[in-house]
Amino acid sequence: MKKYIVIATALLLSACASTPVQPPLALTLAPVIASQTTNDLSVQVSSKDSRSHQYIAVIDSGAQNVEEFQPAENIAATFQSALTKQFASEGIKVSPSAPSNIAINIEKALVNVKQGLVKYDMNSELQIALLVTTSKGTFSKKYSARSTKQEPLKAKPEDIAQSLEKMMNSVLNEIANDGELNQYLTENL
Repeated sequence: MKKYIVIATALLLSACASTPVQPPLALTLAPVIASQTTNDLSVQVSSKDSRSHQYIAVIDSGAQNVEEFQPAENIAATFQSALTKQFASEGIKVSPSAPSNIAINIEKALVNVKQGLVKYDMNSELQIALLVTTSKGTFSKKYSARSTKQEPLKAKPEDIAQSLEKMMNSVLNEIANDGELNQYLTENL
């Protein structure tokens, strides 16, 4: 009987020592707002997250101590919302009844942190694909961003969120200034 109590206690203690659930990371994106409206177009916008996992960050502290961070909101919906605001400022109205569609696909979005005793290494990667489908054809393009940083002490959730936000804002800026995409939208919507 004592043997079972010892085993049950050991199992209970090992369950308590498991990795705690981290609070979700909130992302705040800054869409590029055009100073003047140049178009009078309408389009549907859809988004999906095709990554094999739902977390956006991992901190590996060694010795099998890995923490995963989820986004506070669906990352594809967050990016879609920012891009919709950006399009609206350019005069492209988002309408569910529009004949053309812009599909956003989040292919990669991960901040990977290797936490050491006195410093951490942060490697971030983002890849987003846009597929514009109109009655005249399709246009597809991938946008990506990467960043690395090494800092002293311990990585904070704010540092992780900021790294992903910077990359997503960089991609929004790239989309806003993409002459090829803007020309396709203007000529085909």
